[in-house]
Amino acid sequence: MSDSLEAMFLNIDTMLKNCNIDYIELKKSDINKEFFDDYNRTRVVNSFLFNFGKLQDKIGAKLFKQVLYEIKELDDFSLTVIDVLNMLEKFNILESTAQWERLREIRNILAHEYPFDIAERVENIQLALEGFEDLKSIYIKLKQII
Repeated sequence: MSDSLEAMFLNIDTMLKNCNIDYIELKKSDINKEFFDDYNRTRVVNSFLFNFGKLQDKIGAKLFKQVLYEIKELDDFSLTVIDVLNMLEKFNILESTAQWERLREIRNILAHEYPFDIAERVENIQLALEGFEDLKSIYIKLKQII
């Protein structure tokens, strides 16, 4: 494994560990209007959502191509995103390209969220929690292929 890829995995492992701590906390919580009255719980949500977005960026923007390069399936980093996703689907890292597109959609929803609408915020947190499970699964498959 190249030093570059090893450094990426170490960085993502740390982010994943931190995100997982918040994920566990949120999964055992009853997320409702009163939940947001506690500043510390709001911090957990913000931390989780921040790390979820960063993980998705790191995995999608850099790790996908680096792993494909490492296993000699890619010799040029200029491949389009859809081509990369199709290759990952071929290796069963992604269930389908739609799986990654759904994760991007969740991230976009979170980026345009209006925190004053509590019902919408709760729904978006639930989407992110589900998305994190998918993201973690994808990451584990990436590590296994190496």
